This record gives sequence, C-alpha cells and structure tokens, in this order.
Amino acid sequence: YIWIGPIDIAIVLLFIIFRQFFKRILNKRKKAFREDLKKANKKEKETIQEKKGKGPTFVEKMNTSTTYLVSFFLGTLLSHTLVYYFRSTDPFQMWPIFLIVILASLANEFLYGIVPDILLFYIALTFFAVFNVPIALNRVNNNTFLISILVSVIATSIITTILQRIYLSKKEFILLILFSIFFPFLLLRLYYINYIPAVPLGLGESGFYSLVERTRSETGKTEYIKEEKGLVENKKFFFLEDDYYSLETLKGENGIYFFSSIISPADVTAQITHSWEKYDATNKAWIKQSEVKYDVSGGREDGYRGYSLKQNISSGEWRVRVLADERLVGLKKIIIK
Repeated sequence: YIWIGPIDIAIVLLFIIFRQFFKRILNKRKKAFREDLKKANKKEKETIQEKKGKGPTFVEKMNTSTTYLVSFFLGTLLSHTLVYYFRSTDPFQMWPIFLIVILASLANEFLYGIVPDILLFYIALTFFAVFNVPIALNRVNNNTFLISILVSVIATSIITTILQRIYLSKKEFILLILFSIFFPFLLLRLYYINYIPAVPLGLGESGFYSLVERTRSETGKTEYIKEEKGLVENKKFFFLEDDYYSLETLKGENGIYFFSSIISPADVTAQITHSWEKYDATNKAWIKQSEVKYDVSGGREDGYRGYSLKQNISSGEWRVRVLADERLVGLKKIIIK
C-alpha cells in the first residue's frame, strides 16, 4: 500500500515524457506537411492529402493513448488528495484546499492541452509530499510541514531540470521553476492561516456526552462507555432542541465530556489539544475557556481515543476544536440551554 503513491507518480511522469515525445514528432510532421503543401503543385497536393487521409499513424495513436493515460493517472493522484482532506477535517473550514484540488481535477478532465499536464502533476506531487512526509518522519507538527514543503520544492525543481534537458524550451523551464516554488509556498501561507489541516491525522468518532468512563473489558482491552443525556447539538444548519435536560442538571459533578478518536497512520505521533471555546455574541468571536492536551500514537484502526471534561459550563454556544500542534484536525459544536 505504501508504494501505491510513488508508483503512481512515477507512471504519470513517465507518460508525460512519452506524450511530449510523441507530440513533438507530430508537430514536426505537421510543420513538414504544411511546407510540402505550399511547395507542391495541384497533383502533388492531391497525393499528399490522400496519404494524410489514410488514417492515424502509429505516432498519432501513441500520442492519443499517452494523453488518456496521463489524464487517468493524474485524476487518480488528485482524487487521493481530495479523499485525504475529506477524511482529515471539516471541508467547510478548508475550502481553499478543496477549491484548488477540484479546479485541478476539472482542468485535467476538460481543459486538457490548455492547462499543461506538468503543472497539474506538480500540484498533485506537492500534496503527496504534504501528506506523506509526516508519515515518513512519524511526527505531525510545524517542522514536518516545513520539511514536506522543502521536499516538494526540491523534487519539482529536479524534475524540471531533467525535463529541460529532454524537451523543455527556456520559456517553459522558467515557468515551471517559478510554479514549483510558488505553489508550495502558497500552501505554506494557507498552512499558517490555518486553512490546511493536520494531515495525515483525521478526526474519527467524536461528540459531547454527559458521562465518559474508561474501563477494561474481560479480555483486558480498554473500552470507553459514553452516555449522552440532555445535550443539544448544533448540526451545522439546524438545532436539535428536543428532550434536553436543564442546565442545572448538567452542572453536576460529572460536567460535560468531549470524546474524540484520532485516526493516525501507524507509528505517527502528535500532541492533541481539546480547546474548549465559547461564542461571544457581543464581540462575535470565539473565546477560549480551557484546554486539555495529550499525546497520541497511530496504529489503531478505530483511532487513538481520548476525552476532556468541562465543569460548571454556562449556557450558550460552545465548540471544541481538536488540534495537533495548533493545526485543526476537526471541531464539534454544542448549544447549552
């Protein structure tokens, strides 16, 4: 499984080179064909046109085939990116990333030849580095993200240099070098304004509960018993306001618990924070009230589980942001009456 991404990248790059090779041959033949038509007399023109109309040549067939193959494997790479981000966090919070990936996917599907395939390949390659460098380093934090950006810049610059020796013109070379630097640093900017989640971590099961207990089963495995009483949750676009307990009932000694499971690849570690925040209607801002931190390590299929407790909670709109090194993994909201 770990080799699927690198193999896909290698296949795309190989077919891009093949496609450009066949495209260059076709362009030379078309140029020669137009020059022959200009020089030929009427009878010679008919002969040239007749030869041209006998059907696609081997080079034309290979050009068409490699075009489809590049588009197919590029679409696979971009779809992997989209799945990773949907799995990782709230799509409404990370809309710039989805916009980039969706526009790149649409360009790959409908604007092929207008948008150079190598630019779309660099976008997919940069996202791949952002996802997989933390897995290789077994850590998710700001430093690993910076390293992934550096890896992306170095990789795309090396590829551009190799392609320049094969077929790139000076103008194309400069364009690709600029893009190979610009796009990773665009992601870096989005990262620091919190529009990129803490990939490859993802938020699994999560929610607010009146009681969370950690117990051990007869088999010795750790289990979490969760009881939900009287909690009125904000379901993004509407409120569930039936069958809730009074605030006084919820202010008992147990308080309100927030439970979350963090989906993490094997051996990847990170420090997770539950940041409890309340909405200030006057200032129209979320104010942090408290936070709980704990370390997670990957490898468990259902995620690394943890919970935090908020006692004597006041009425109003609350949310818990689940963070990894100050990067958003996911969030949940709740209305307390």
